[in-house]
Amino acid sequence: MPLPRRLLPAAAIALVALLGLTPATHAEDTKAPAAAPAIKPIYTQKEAAEFTGLAKATLEALATEKKDIMVAKLTDLETAWDDKEKDLKPRDEKRWTAIDKTLDKAISALRSSKYNAAKGKAALELLIKMLAESTKS
Repeated sequence: MPLPRRLLPAAAIALVALLGLTPATHAEDTKAPAAAPAIKPIYTQKEAAEFTGLAKATLEALATEKKDIMVAKLTDLETAWDDKEKDLKPRDEKRWTAIDKTLDKAISALRSSKYNAAKGKAALELLIKMLAESTKS
């Protein structure tokens, strides 16, 4: 049997209370959440392209299980990154260090006696993402 019309407003209020739904009482309650601050690009596309290309070449060699080629590409990536340290690090030392540590994780996973392809792959993929976020369009 349906509720009589005179009870509908009270039923609606009870349902709202039961569900914990309340109208916004403060202006800040109605604002959309603030977006995360955008990462300021610090490297040119040309700079990032060299590192990204070498990281992708390393991933390709890893995927095809060509360990000698993978190690060579990883060493090329490490050398290129280290050669540019003097130019890149001063632009944002904190971010450069984060990228450098990610590269070190890849090197540690793929070039050490404790070879771990999954960890190396994850580190290289993160490195590519970090470079993309740090690149000027």
